[in-house]
Amino acid sequence: MDGLSPAGAPPEGPPPELVFVWHEIGPLYQSFFTHAEVIAQLQQDLQGVARGPVNIHVYYDQKRFVGDIRLQLLPGTLIAAVGGTGRDVHLSQLAPVTTALATYRSSVSARFDVRVASFRVGVEAFQGPRHCVFGIVGTPPPDGKVVSPCVELNGQSRCGEPQPGGMVQFSEPLAKEIRTCLMPRG
Repeated sequence: MDGLSPAGAPPEGPPPELVFVWHEIGPLYQSFFTHAEVIAQLQQDLQGVARGPVNIHVYYDQKRFVGDIRLQLLPGTLIAAVGGTGRDVHLSQLAPVTTALATYRSSVSARFDVRVASFRVGVEAFQGPRHCVFGIVGTPPPDGKVVSPCVELNGQSRCGEPQPGGMVQFSEPLAKEIRTCLMPRG
């Protein structure tokens, strides 16, 4: 299984409700990111992968000229846990989420402002004292199909070793911390 839903299976449940949280994004750009057609596509792409309400945080750092689009995992957001045991974490199971976000970013960029194509996309998760950010890699702008083997855990980048089948190996304690960030809650 390459993602959170079996390939070819019809999506489970209704499209998730989306809640946008803005960080230094003005009203004009908020309207770009919430255009009805791009929202409908994002909801469709997340159907069967995430339950609503799904929080989408859109950031722009005015000083560094860097933007981010992150899906923030709240209790019960992921329909299935990201698997793995021991040293392994199946980070590629986040690809349906990151691909949906990358497609969303590309839609906003193509429709309104090509500069949005430079926004990074990822998944952000909190679990107790843990804060994890999962990004993507690939030819700019990455399409979201490959989740980075480097995870930001409590503000520090921690890189694992990619393995066949979408697994990434970390030290066993680090792998446990990362899997804990991604456990379904609620």
